[in-house]
Amino acid sequence: MLIFNTTYKVSTDLRDSWLQWIHDFHIPFMLEAGTFSSPQIARVVGSEDEQGISFSVQFHINDMELLKNWHRINATAFQNNCREKFGNNVIFFTTVLELID
Repeated sequence: MLIFNTTYKVSTDLRDSWLQWIHDFHIPFMLEAGTFSSPQIARVVGSEDEQGISFSVQFHINDMELLKNWHRINATAFQNNCREKFGNNVIFFTTVLELID
């Protein structure tokens, strides 16, 4: 089992609209593929500064092949949507974590 994590740095003044976007667009977009489960949103403690606040959005996925396939088909559309909606006021990067226990 893997965790697909995206860490976002969100401009402070866009916090509420970004969180709404996460709930209304991002989570449904990810779940609609049928390969992700268990969405979680967390604020990175101590991350707030003059550039904004950091958040982690995580989903479980069974294996790397499913993730690679999703990424090949959907990643560009997702990245473009986020950039069109928020421009440079939200930046993000992804990591993949493997659950050990």
